Amino acid sequence: MKQKKKVIIIGAGLAGMSAGSYLQMNGFRTEIFESYRMSGGLCASWKRKDFNIDGCIHFMEGVSPNEVFYPFWNNIIDMKSIDFVFFESHSVVDDSNGNRIHFYSDVDKLEEEFLSKAPEDKKQIKEFIGLIRKLSRMRLPLNKPFEVMTIADKLKVAYTMFPYLRTMRKYLNITNLEFASRLKNPALKYAIETAFVGHQPLFYSIMPLVWRNKKDTAYPKGGAALISGMMEQSYIESGGKIHFKSRVKRIITNGNSTRGIELENGDVHECDIVVNAADGRTAVYDLLGGKFKDRNIIERYEGETFKTIDKTLYVAIGLNRDFSDVPRKIYFHIDKPIYIDKLTTMNYLEVTHYCDDPHSAAEGKSLLALMPEAKDWEYWHELRQSNKPEYRKEKKRIADAVIEALEQKFGNIKDFIEMVDVATPATYIRYTNNWTGGQISWKATKKTFGKPTTWEIKGLKDFYMTGQWAGTSGGLVNVVMMGNHLTQIICKNEGVTFTDHVKSI
Repeated sequence: MKQKKKVIIIGAGLAGMSAGSYLQMNGFRTEIFESYRMSGGLCASWKRKDFNIDGCIHFMEGVSPNEVFYPFWNNIIDMKSIDFVFFESHSVVDDSNGNRIHFYSDVDKLEEEFLSKAPEDKKQIKEFIGLIRKLSRMRLPLNKPFEVMTIADKLKVAYTMFPYLRTMRKYLNITNLEFASRLKNPALKYAIETAFVGHQPLFYSIMPLVWRNKKDTAYPKGGAALISGMMEQSYIESGGKIHFKSRVKRIITNGNSTRGIELENGDVHECDIVVNAADGRTAVYDLLGGKFKDRNIIERYEGETFKTIDKTLYVAIGLNRDFSDVPRKIYFHIDKPIYIDKLTTMNYLEVTHYCDDPHSAAEGKSLLALMPEAKDWEYWHELRQSNKPEYRKEKKRIADAVIEALEQKFGNIKDFIEMVDVATPATYIRYTNNWTGGQISWKATKKTFGKPTTWEIKGLKDFYMTGQWAGTSGGLVNVVMMGNHLTQIICKNEGVTFTDHVKSI
């Protein structure tokens, strides 16, 4: 029997481990090279004193066995073994006048909440809730990527999606801010403007509400560490190998084909196929030297259509206090704005507590996490490189301002603090090499919808890309799904019949 090809994957985040797992299922020999000392990439947790900080997962999508995303997870990890927490409301928003809006997971409760708080906006509320109900009936045809579909597959997709196309087109052309501007009630208007990303099409914000209504999102107890660990274990058990502390210096090419990689320590590893599952810009412009660029690559990295998502800080606070009587996620107005950098001043904060997860803190204690924007990523990156004492001073200044705001809002904060940790865009660049130091890649806008995934670069053979930089911004399940889809594309190109299950020996 002809031995299938060897594939080297750059990056042991969820995208890389998903691609590796699905490629292993299909008989390819894979090895992952990861620059850091552990797997997970941006799906990471870290320990500070007695607190385990989840630096990634707010909610995990694709947890219902009845929904379309579930198999992409369950083909790799045992989803039934995970203890999920389902929340009655995703978040609440408090405005400056003390008005509170609950974003309930159940659409009926959400409708009741909106109508009771903003009866003057009944028409817009009915439109909003009707959109959730309609899209809750939609089953996205995601089992195959477009690149491997037959004519029959495409006709089936068209038939499935036809009832929703007009609705999707309409709400892809209305941003959250545009929808909020139609509202009369100031509390509801503020809630939509605060909880939803302003520039983003309303459709993208509605879909998480759809998934919550269908109980397809939840928080896994154990958080990012659990999910990354399960993904790594599954990949290793399938026969794959991960090389840690192995930063790639360049991708070796021969003419217009890839032939392997060279590490920073000079080691060379040959292969038949290279898959980049790490930072996209680094792969194209550094590892490949900018020699291979097609129209789609140029549009993403050199054009005006794609914009990187706004960066944030990650402020974690460990309290010797039970915070579970507070809504799990709350957005609230602050009277004294917090200056972050020259491009960012915060007039509100978003705080999430992890009291439902016993892995985050000891009983009676609480882990709080906040992600204030930090748009001037270059400032943070350069400051850490040039003046670490000042960099640490700036982190403390912001942490102190956040703590003061929490004290004003909730009381009983300062005297109960046991741990404070602040990550900046410089932190993400340092640990994940993510371009611009953002946790997510591209902004999802009207202009980016429908743009092709950059699985390959025209003119370069045996090279593929996966993960958020190859697509657009999305949650964890998106990059796990992309591992499945990429494997289908590689199987088609190599004349291999695809399977998404581990073959019996």
